[in-house]
Amino acid sequence: MPLVKKIQVLQSDIGAPWFVPQAFNHLCLRYFSAFTNVRTLMLNEPHIYPFIPGIERYFEQFSPTLRSIMLFNSHCTPRQLSHFLSLFTNLDDIEIRNAYTYIPDAPIPDTELAPLSEPKLRGRLLLYNFSWVETWTHLITSCGGLRFRYMHLRWSTDCARTLLEACAETLEVLRLNTTDSEFFMGVSTDWS
Repeated sequence: MPLVKKIQVLQSDIGAPWFVPQAFNHLCLRYFSAFTNVRTLMLNEPHIYPFIPGIERYFEQFSPTLRSIMLFNSHCTPRQLSHFLSLFTNLDDIEIRNAYTYIPDAPIPDTELAPLSEPKLRGRLLLYNFSWVETWTHLITSCGGLRFRYMHLRWSTDCARTLLEACAETLEVLRLNTTDSEFFMGVSTDWS
């Protein structure tokens, strides 16, 4: 287990998700906790909301070594997502493709979702069809800012101004797609 550097969890949006806290009995959690050298974590259809509160119980072993995370079709709230990302102290690269707001019957108050650490966030940020500005403002204010050097924003222009202002001193490469027509039509393009 300590030799594993990348974990990829695949699940479909069809049917009930299987990667949830209920799937981790004592033995499964013990084995999952043995992955202590993972550098890349890729989660397809992650249902983050059932892990909160107490998400660190399931993912804290990744905190010292995780450098890159990829989330495809996340199910959570913007604040739950920033809380999850703040768990990984050495996180540099983030890729998020689509996110779906999920508010459970008994939601955890946002005031209880304090940051778990201050991730580095100094590598690459790739957003595809992602508009949750609150995720980034929460990370900026509670985790000491953002320092990404590379950003690729596609259909994510709602976040552009916040991200560009936060990374103004560190950003080296910015990639925007011309398909984001509202960005190029003069909406929110004054960043001075």
